[in-house]
Amino acid sequence: ICDRDRIIQVLINLLSNAVKFTDTGTVSCCAHLQQKEALQIDIIDTGMGISPEEQPRVFEKFKQVGETLTDKPKGTGLGLPICKQIIEQHGGSIWVESELGQGSTFSFTLPLNSAGNMRQQKLNLDHLLEQLEKHVVTSTPSPTQGEKTILIVDDEEHIRELLRQSLAKEYLVQEARDGIEAIEQAKKVKPDLIILDVMMPKMGGFDVAAVLKNDPQTKTIPIIMLSIFEDKQRGYRLGIDRYITKPIDTKQLLSEISLLLAQGKSKRKVLVVDENASTLEMLSGVLQAQGYSVVEASNGEDGIEKALSVNPDMIIADSSLSQQHELVKTLRFEKGMENVFFLLLGEE
Repeated sequence: ICDRDRIIQVLINLLSNAVKFTDTGTVSCCAHLQQKEALQIDIIDTGMGISPEEQPRVFEKFKQVGETLTDKPKGTGLGLPICKQIIEQHGGSIWVESELGQGSTFSFTLPLNSAGNMRQQKLNLDHLLEQLEKHVVTSTPSPTQGEKTILIVDDEEHIRELLRQSLAKEYLVQEARDGIEAIEQAKKVKPDLIILDVMMPKMGGFDVAAVLKNDPQTKTIPIIMLSIFEDKQRGYRLGIDRYITKPIDTKQLLSEISLLLAQGKSKRKVLVVDENASTLEMLSGVLQAQGYSVVEASNGEDGIEKALSVNPDMIIADSSLSQQHELVKTLRFEKGMENVFFLLLGEE
């Protein structure tokens, strides 16, 4: 069990680096089982290779192997720290074997039967959802009444026009060309929903979302973010409701708009804290399917930091992790956290 999108990201990074630094020869990818305990994947190239003294540095942040400035950068690129973080969050490991001038082999493992996966199977999801319904009051979906107003925020005119054509038959449509104009329009028009692009001049979408979600006049307006980049967690930490990657799937967008408008105000936020990536993925999927806005944290320190920045309505955390970092004790007495409900998940 793994986060499919993240593992694909790792493979793309490793393959891209291999192709980039292999002028002649081959690049291959193979996989095999390690005694039925882990899956090992190897990316093998016949490229320029990495010297022994530089190999330990390739997974360091902001490092690129090779000091000579040429028409092609030497080394392995800057995506490896991200790969290392993703693999380690899955309980695996990543390493490189290389010989200068002969090529490199980047390998990583994914455990097949980790204790975390076993614990995931034991989670009582029915009980979890029962606790959420009891302690986190959500808006009851109701049929939309009257004509709803949607604010489209995008610096590209053809994107705004495309969205307007898709929405104008059912909704009143307002437009903003940049982030500053979006904030002004949101306060003036009070739209029922905002479609917000990430990459814009003057003020980007994440900054716009942060301003809107911290303003009492606009904080309950549902926001759908559109981006060519996969950065959902950053958006969800700010309190947005949906994150859709471009190119835009019109059918999906219309469906999400309909659901959010029926729901009304922005949904309640739940922070999930667990070191096991598979558990995080599973819980997030279940909660999002039930209409909650989910923020993930992979360790205790990250959980405390995100809780203070996001102000969730509920925190779900692994009990041993919570005890180790005194999660409840630390957060309970913070301003604004007094009424947050904590649900701790433990071993049976």
